[in-house]
Amino acid sequence: MFRFVSSIKPFVLKKSYLKQYNVKLLQAKFDVLMTAYPEIKAVLPDDISAKKLLVGNFKYLTKVYCAFTSYLNGKSTKDRLSIKNAFVRGGFNYDSHKTKISNFLMDITNQFEIHNCIYCDIEDVTTFTKANGTKVRKFETEHVLDKGDCPLVGMSLYNFVPSCRICNGPDIKGTKTIGDTETEIARLSPTAEGYDFANKVKFEVKILTPGVEDLKATSHVDDYEIDFNVSEALYQKSINLFELKSRYNHGKEKLELLEWREIRRNNPDSRIQQLADLYMVSFAEMFEDMFKLDLRKREHYPMEKARRDVMLID
Repeated sequence: MFRFVSSIKPFVLKKSYLKQYNVKLLQAKFDVLMTAYPEIKAVLPDDISAKKLLVGNFKYLTKVYCAFTSYLNGKSTKDRLSIKNAFVRGGFNYDSHKTKISNFLMDITNQFEIHNCIYCDIEDVTTFTKANGTKVRKFETEHVLDKGDCPLVGMSLYNFVPSCRICNGPDIKGTKTIGDTETEIARLSPTAEGYDFANKVKFEVKILTPGVEDLKATSHVDDYEIDFNVSEALYQKSINLFELKSRYNHGKEKLELLEWREIRRNNPDSRIQQLADLYMVSFAEMFEDMFKLDLRKREHYPMEKARRDVMLID
């Protein structure tokens, strides 16, 4: 729902990530693959290199992915498998690097914001430290572009998104792309420049039964539903793929959002200001005390975006 980016300068982050690999050796292996598969080389970008595959932006990775998979689609199942295996053996084996990749994402010096699942914002995926000092990650390193379909993007920095097991699982995203065309796919990754789900999609509470507006919502849960106000249709594809409507209308998630909406409706801005004046604190301080949300910054609670939206907080 939010962009997944590091807060340090991109060139510093890329330099740090490249240090995880022997780029010259990977380039040599890539050259061997291109010699062995000239037809694949012909469909890939002219400026492709091991370095660009590791730290190229998501739009570039999408171009590589679509070219590679489009070429394979014209081959038999046996040939597709053979070619993909050749690229894995030829240097693009994610499994050989997955531990250092997850450690890179968890390293606080790289300043990634990993709190809740980037896709659903429901599940907590933070890292915790065991008594012996060992870090344990609760997130899965999800490949936005499936590494099985295109091993070339299996180790690409901007192809990684920390997600929960539900979103990453075969019943939700699995190996699917977010979007159908190259243009859509290039825009719908949380690592893509210009990705703006947070501002283009707003949660809202929809009344299903006329006349219940003045009734206590938490006592009439089935008369309401959590819905989405989508100002750019493209993002509906993310909502659909990750089953967000079904998941936010499920049990405790729906009830919690209705509870917060009800508390907010019972405490309009005028009431909050009265209490702030009474206790001689600012409006923002009183708001935070009452609703456990800071008006001035994100606090990374599970479902925080949904809570802010249904409480009409920008």
